[in-house]
This record gives sequence, structure tokens and C-alpha cells, in this order.
Amino acid sequence: MGKQRVLSSKFNMSLGYIPVIISIILCEFIIQDIAIYIGTGVGLLSSIYMWRRKGSHIPQIILYCTTGMLLLLTITSLFSTDYCPKAMFPFTLEISAIIPPLIIFLNRRRFLNYHTAQTHKCCKQFFAQGAEAAIVSARVLLLIGFLHFLIISLAILLSHPLSDTMRHVLFRVIPPCVFILSILFNQFGIYYFNKVMKHTVFVPIVTKKGDVIGKAIASEAINRKNEYINPVIRVTVASHGMLFLLPRPQCSLLEKGKTDVLMESYLLYGETLEQGVERILLRTLPTAPLQNLHFSFMYHFENESTNRLIYLFTLDLDDDSILCNKKFKGGKLWTFQQIEHNLHRNFFSGCFECEYEHIKEIIYTREKYKEF
Repeated sequence: MGKQRVLSSKFNMSLGYIPVIISIILCEFIIQDIAIYIGTGVGLLSSIYMWRRKGSHIPQIILYCTTGMLLLLTITSLFSTDYCPKAMFPFTLEISAIIPPLIIFLNRRRFLNYHTAQTHKCCKQFFAQGAEAAIVSARVLLLIGFLHFLIISLAILLSHPLSDTMRHVLFRVIPPCVFILSILFNQFGIYYFNKVMKHTVFVPIVTKKGDVIGKAIASEAINRKNEYINPVIRVTVASHGMLFLLPRPQCSLLEKGKTDVLMESYLLYGETLEQGVERILLRTLPTAPLQNLHFSFMYHFENESTNRLIYLFTLDLDDDSILCNKKFKGGKLWTFQQIEHNLHRNFFSGCFECEYEHIKEIIYTREKYKEF
């Protein structure tokens, strides 16, 4: 829980170059006009399928651009029989297919802003991600294409005139490899992204009422302090009418060294409150009786260092021997009198001072109930 979902191969926009690859390969075996018609047909059928398929729509922008380019070449071939020499056909397709991604990349900011605006419309929640993926795909193709053009330029400068073998490699073999490499590099990028994000923990962004409105990487939530509200679970341990408190770790980013409750943790994205508090309890006090854990109240806490929606739980322990743990260095059971003697002296954490009166009332009520 709290992990990033796996990024689908649907976001590999370079797959949209497949109709071009098909046309280039087929032109080695059949007439180039027929090769274009087949590539165009594959592009049109794929575009229609992608557009009409059920579920959330991810715009296959590169596929649509590639299909449009092939369609223009198809129309051109109907009116002109010598529009492209056969020997240069693969290279011509490469240049033609690079033009739309070049336009997208040069106007990437405006392009991304437009598709981001579309995400607020019904069934268009993936338009922004699709636009980002298209820009990444365009960048990869432009880099590989630039290397190809650089190789051609160096070959012409160093070995002019070019041999037939060199021409065949540069203008017929490498063009489909440019698109295949683009697909492979983008797929590897998706694989690497998924591998990195597999161990990345997310926390929810919530309103003061607890409604989830987004998510953030846990490390960002800590560093961004009070820009948005994150839910935090805190567990107060009580035993025999006393509270178990200990100093916050020196490595803590918030109020380090101040005395506080035993357990505190962010609620993870996708995790229920019950799952979150059980996770915290099993990590800190695995032998504690889960049935003695009770939800107390929820409140909003904000200062210049943090912005939290806190869910406070109390854990009642009849046997306090499980608190004798070397991990709880500096921890001890405090009476209410001892706590009140140190309140408002910058000794306890800000959260605990906000919670104290409510906790005290809860513990007193439970102790009286036990007497009866």
C-alpha cells in the first residue's frame, strides 16, 4: 500500500511508429505505393481501435500523427507516380515521420498546457499523461534521428562519393532501426520508472474533513512542510492511569528531542485508517493486544513546520512489561501530575500539548468505568 501503480506500456507513445516501420520493411518486398497503403491502413485501424476502446482513453498522439503523415503520402501517391525515388523511400518516411514530433517538441509547453486542461473533462483524465509521454517519445526520436543525420553528414564528408553498400545501409537499413530503437528506449524507460517507483511511498493529500484530493511522495510531504494537509496517525499508550511518553528521535525533522507519544506515522496512500494503525502497532509493539486499541478523535494541526490532519488512538495496556524495550530509550510512564508540571514549558511536542486535555478526560473516563 502507498506504492505507485505500474506505468502501462500504453504510455509508450513510440509504438505509434509501427505503421511507418511496416511500410519501410514492406517496401523491400513489394511496390512502395502498396507498402504505404498497408501502413496507412494499419495506422487507421489502430487509431480507430484506440479511440473507440472501452475504459479510460489514453490519446495515442504519435500514432495519430504518424497515420496522418502516411495518409498524406497515400493521397500524394494517387496523383504522382514519381514523388519519391525507391532508393530513398525509407529515408523519406523517416524525415516525414520526424516532422510531427519535432513540431510537438518545439511547442511542448503549449501542447502540454492544452492537454492538461482537457483532464478536467469526462473520460479525459489521462490526457496530460498522454501528452507528457508524447513529448518524451518525440525527444527520444529526435535524438536518435539527429545521430542518424550526423552519421550521414560525416559519411558524405569523409567518403564522398558514397558506395552502394554505404547508401543501402544509411538510407534503407538505418531508418527502420531509428524507430525500433525509439520504441525500445521508451519501453526501457517505462521499465526503469516502474522499478524505481516500486519502492516509492506515497501519502494522501486531504481536506480538513479527511477527504482525499491527491497524493504526494512521502519525502516531499516532509520537505514541503505546510503547503498541503497530510493525514498522520498518533497512538498514545496508557497503563494504570499513566501515559507512556518518550523523547522524539534526534533524526526527526519535527520537534526533535521533545517528549511525545510512543507511535506516530503518516497514513499511506490507498491505506484505510484501520490498516494504517495496525501497521504502526505491529511495527512498534507487535505483542500488544489489538482489541485494546481505540480511536479517540481527529483534529487539524498546523504551524510553520507542518500541516496535519491527526487521527489519535489510545492503546490501553494492563501489562506494561512490553514497554521495557531498549528501543524506547528515555521512555517512561508519566502521571498526569508530572505532565501538568511540565506543560507549556517547551518540553512536550506541540501536538501532545493540543491533545493532552482530551487524552486526560478519556483516560479518567475509562478508569472510572473499570471500577464499576
